[in-house]
Amino acid sequence: MKETQETTEFFCIRCSDDTPHRITYFNNSISHIHCEVCGRSMDVKVDLKHEIYEELKNRLTTKPSRIMKEYQVNRAYFLRKIPRRMLKKPFRLYKEAKEVKYFIGKYAK
Repeated sequence: MKETQETTEFFCIRCSDDTPHRITYFNNSISHIHCEVCGRSMDVKVDLKHEIYEELKNRLTTKPSRIMKEYQVNRAYFLRKIPRRMLKKPFRLYKEAKEVKYFIGKYAK
């Protein structure tokens, strides 16, 4: 999961002009739009369960092909790094669970 921000020009109803707006994306969905000039904001409802499900499904379905590609590109490197990756995986899962919990608190209103 990731949250990104971009700034772009949109027509603002309050300003009656094209002004810079900060757009916040949650994964690939717009979650918040903020006018930089007048401060008008708009929250967009994000279907959090759907976003989490889609990301998890995508990662699980592509994992075997990603591992095979890594293995085929450089077998020696892959075999040398796999024990370390297996040891670090529980910590990465914990970090990711904390991130999901943060986004649930932020977007589940």
